Amino acid sequence: MSSMERYNRIAVIYELMELPMELLAFSSWRRMLFGELAGHGAERVLEVGVGTGKNIPFYPRGMSFTALDVSERMLSRARKRAAGRAALVLGDAERLPFRSSSFDACISTYVFCSVDDPLAGLRELRRVLKRGGRAYFLEHMRSENRAVGLLQDLLNPAFRLLGPEINRPTKENIAMAGFGIVEERHLLGTVFRFIVAEKR
Repeated sequence: MSSMERYNRIAVIYELMELPMELLAFSSWRRMLFGELAGHGAERVLEVGVGTGKNIPFYPRGMSFTALDVSERMLSRARKRAAGRAALVLGDAERLPFRSSSFDACISTYVFCSVDDPLAGLRELRRVLKRGGRAYFLEHMRSENRAVGLLQDLLNPAFRLLGPEINRPTKENIAMAGFGIVEERHLLGTVFRFIVAEKR
């Protein structure tokens, strides 16, 4: 089953599934990300994997941004939140429908755990960024703790039925896609991380 099919299927319960983590941590981490973005002075911003639009309230007023998602059912919920503030596009992270070097910054929150081919998606993200542009990631990934990593490996097939993979080496994938990692913060062990990467 593709990511599009999985997320169309769970769109109606997606926010309920994430509610505990949203209340405990995700909202404060989103606020942190957008504080970093505002400090960078980006004018044209792309969000890949906008989902139901939970990041939209955190965008600074007046910032121009484009948001993309592979699931029409998720995107329809994001449209209600956007209320005309953004250009919302149905599309696949692995084949972004934008010209190269179109954006000053890209945002991705809990997305590259779900993209079918994460390296292809990350290379596309790098392609559409201008040179010197930055990509801001909030991601969960395979723990550097051996025992936790093995547990994630065991649990991953069950989680994949709901959408994400919980044991991807996303930091390594970002580097393999050609980005230079500027900053990395461990938010909850080495599973949840904030990464800033640059197109050089």
